Amino acid sequence: MKGRTLLHYELLDKLGEGGMGAIWQARDTRLNRIVAIKTLRADKVADSQRKRRFVQEAQSASALNHPNIVTIHDIASDKGLDFIVMELVRGKTIDQLISRRGMRLNDLLSYAIQTADALSKAHAAGIIHHDLKPGNIMVTEEGRVKVLDFGLAKLTEPATPTEDDENRTLTPPTVDGAIVGTISYMSPEQAEGKRVDARSDIFSFGAVLYEMAAGARAFHGGSKLSTLSAILRENPKPPSEWAAGVPRDLDKIVARCLRKDPARRYQTMTDLKLALEDLKEDSESGIAEQPVVAAKPKSRLPLVAAAITVVLAGVGGWYFLRSPSKPMRPRAIPLTAYPGSESHPSFSPDGNQVAFDWNGEKQDNYDIYVKLVSGGAPLRLTTNPAEDTFPAWSPDGSQIAFIRDGSGVYLISPLGGRERKLTNAPTISSLAWMPDGKSLLISLSEKAAVPRAIFQVSLAGDIRKLTTPPQSSVIGDLDPAVSPDGQSMAFSRALSAQALFVSKITGIETRRFTKDFGEIHGLVWINAREILFASGPRGAGTLWRVPVDGRLAPQPVSGVEADASYPAIVYPAKSPARLAYVRTTFDYNIWRMQISDPEIGPVRTVTAPSQVITSTRNEWSPQFSPDGKRIAFESDRSGYREIWSSNSDGSNQAQLTTLACARSGSPRWSPDGQQIAFDSLAAGDNDIWIIGAEGGSPKRLTMEPSNDARPSWSSDGRWIYFRSDRSGDQQIWKIPSAEPYKPAVQVTRNGGFEAFESIDGKLLYFLKQVKGLWSLPVEGGDETLVLEPAPAGNWAVTENGVYFIDSQRKIQYFNFATRKLILVGTIEKPVITFTPGFSVTRDGRWIAWAQLDHEDSDLMLLENFH
Repeated sequence: MKGRTLLHYELLDKLGEGGMGAIWQARDTRLNRIVAIKTLRADKVADSQRKRRFVQEAQSASALNHPNIVTIHDIASDKGLDFIVMELVRGKTIDQLISRRGMRLNDLLSYAIQTADALSKAHAAGIIHHDLKPGNIMVTEEGRVKVLDFGLAKLTEPATPTEDDENRTLTPPTVDGAIVGTISYMSPEQAEGKRVDARSDIFSFGAVLYEMAAGARAFHGGSKLSTLSAILRENPKPPSEWAAGVPRDLDKIVARCLRKDPARRYQTMTDLKLALEDLKEDSESGIAEQPVVAAKPKSRLPLVAAAITVVLAGVGGWYFLRSPSKPMRPRAIPLTAYPGSESHPSFSPDGNQVAFDWNGEKQDNYDIYVKLVSGGAPLRLTTNPAEDTFPAWSPDGSQIAFIRDGSGVYLISPLGGRERKLTNAPTISSLAWMPDGKSLLISLSEKAAVPRAIFQVSLAGDIRKLTTPPQSSVIGDLDPAVSPDGQSMAFSRALSAQALFVSKITGIETRRFTKDFGEIHGLVWINAREILFASGPRGAGTLWRVPVDGRLAPQPVSGVEADASYPAIVYPAKSPARLAYVRTTFDYNIWRMQISDPEIGPVRTVTAPSQVITSTRNEWSPQFSPDGKRIAFESDRSGYREIWSSNSDGSNQAQLTTLACARSGSPRWSPDGQQIAFDSLAAGDNDIWIIGAEGGSPKRLTMEPSNDARPSWSSDGRWIYFRSDRSGDQQIWKIPSAEPYKPAVQVTRNGGFEAFESIDGKLLYFLKQVKGLWSLPVEGGDETLVLEPAPAGNWAVTENGVYFIDSQRKIQYFNFATRKLILVGTIEKPVITFTPGFSVTRDGRWIAWAQLDHEDSDLMLLENFH
């Protein structure tokens, strides 16, 4: 087949062959890139189970986007041949790297942690690998792990069984072909043909770990039957009995993975990954618990000498002979506990003081304060009625820079006194000092409707631009942080979701190295090799560390409490590093009220605003069903941001999705009320999904490597509109809502952020962020400006007009015919803007929104950070 072309793929060289087909190196002639193609042998197509697994491999793996999982580009068929197009990975599989004595501990832990991270991502998306083995884990020349072959993967949320499925007799598992997977690495429940979950992968992972450590398989018999018997009944001896130097802690980790009862194993791959990370830290510090090696003495004389030595040691200096104890695990303790909100910590260079902003005992205005880390009352530095935030201590300790809202950057002594204005810029968002103390990096917008960029401003007031974010970035570049050598900077860039970037201070060689994280709130360099940042991909933010070489995915920082942001690090002389961060508690709830019809007279409130959906966690994104009887919403009460529904009065609340990922939100009802579209980070990128109004298995609609968000339905239910950056900037696209799904179609050409079709299906209304609300004929034509400025992310179209919340938290109604604005009411508390938080029933009589009812934050100090 060499030289043959499948669609626009030219087959170059065969890389390998298995029972299901062959792997080829190929060239994508359309995109001019080298890929790998996995073909399914023609004689296997007749076997419906094999074909189903082949297709399932592509569908399962394509739903994942992770640096340690092979990327699936396409699944197709041509000239009677089914094939999958995937990323070409060069390297060696784990089974090729394992020697008879096992692997070096550092290599083993590095590969194992990356593999665990990949499987954790798959499990969060509801996907089990089902055939994890050393041959399905590849290591590139750079040391990056790639998990291959999700050919036996399946969704953990099963499809509803048919009558035939429920009555089918299972084939005995010892019959050839009846068991899917590789025998030696199967879990007991998989070997018995029972229903499995993610803990089955944990058992298989344990078998792989065992082989990596021992150089021998955990379960291996002379036949399939004997191997299965060993898996079901025997416990292998510890890896340390096979290979010297295997720590006892690794023996314990492997043993827990290989427990026969799934309930006694690690319950999540994330927990297992954290155990491996702890072992890696202990190993690198030389304190990992090593196996006891017993040796027979050649005579009694050494025993006597040893006994004397022990006695003398006990009398004279027992403490010199003690084994080094493990360092204490990181622990977070309060650094401040004042009423209101304290934020943005910054250490003095000696690490003994911390500057921060606080809205005061009366919680009426943010000012800059300084306090000793060891305790005592804070010293207030600023008293201006404008809000002062983001203090940053200079490298020499002589001054503190801060941002005054609406004014610019100021400098002040840590002892207080006269302030000095450095630069006049009303839209500064964050700042950081250069290591030489002669200039700062700031994030600001040069003018309205232009994304923020990173600038360098000297103490003399000279300023130069360092970054140029794309217009599609919407917000732009934030949170600058400078490397210890002053040569590089890290910053966050707000795309559809925020991402972490690193570039030279010169502004060139900008490189992105995170993708699947939500909002980023602060970052700092740990050292020249690692960056620490705050993000909330689990619905409750935490701190993450990531190497700047990009070889490993971000890892959570141990000991950090939930809802963490704005980290600060200092290295005091002859003392351990100190890490501070902000811990915030906030409570968003959903409110509603009934109003009179604005079309027939002055608006009046029929029912007072009231909480309808509330919990001890957060509720966002309310959306009324077409008949107004139900509300779909987003909540993190399960620990993840998932889609929920309830009656319109808040009763009968039920969770609809269990994707367990960074975020699933922006729910929108289909016109018939039978389905809900939403966006989710479950597959890595933000994608559009749909689920039944009563729950079930969600289906992913968009597969492009782009960020797709804010879905809405056409009036006839045939299309789903959404925002995407796949063309290079933010535009409105649409995709068919029914299977088979066809490629998305671009709708706007001059920018678009969120769209709703009119009830009669003739016009599409859409936002261009700060550039206004526009309309476009559904059948094609010119754009027309409807309203300026644009609603701030909270708006809804009804039959005769549009409701929205303005920047002053006023609910306004704009009549399309009369072009008049009518005040509906005012919301007392802050409203959500980073996700859709507003809905109106079709008749315009009921309004729902999400508002921040409570917020409080304190500074935390992480002890024993390393």
